[in-house]
Amino acid sequence: MSDERSRAGRVTIVGDEVAIVWGDGHESYYPGEALRKACTCAACRGEQHLFGRRTLPVLKPIAAGAYQPTAIRLVGNYGLQIVWGDGHEHGIYHLADLRAACPCEECRAAR
Repeated sequence: MSDERSRAGRVTIVGDEVAIVWGDGHESYYPGEALRKACTCAACRGEQHLFGRRTLPVLKPIAAGAYQPTAIRLVGNYGLQIVWGDGHEHGIYHLADLRAACPCEECRAAR
């Protein structure tokens, strides 16, 4: 994947979706619920310790607003951090992974 394809030119919140205009001009709209459920932070997925022991995530009910993005920010040249309506903000979504998973019809057909 070229650098332009996985470089975020502009990121915004549109309703309950995160919209990204990529460096090559392509636009992607990611539903908040799908992004939140894909969060890979240690609180959501658990974490692997240095010597192989694993800590499981703490399971708790989904709070109101959990699927509503309220703020977004780019992290370096590689990631996107989303603040959710329930205050969760630990996950970093890799831009190359987001572009590869673009939910638009054109990208799904190309996969």
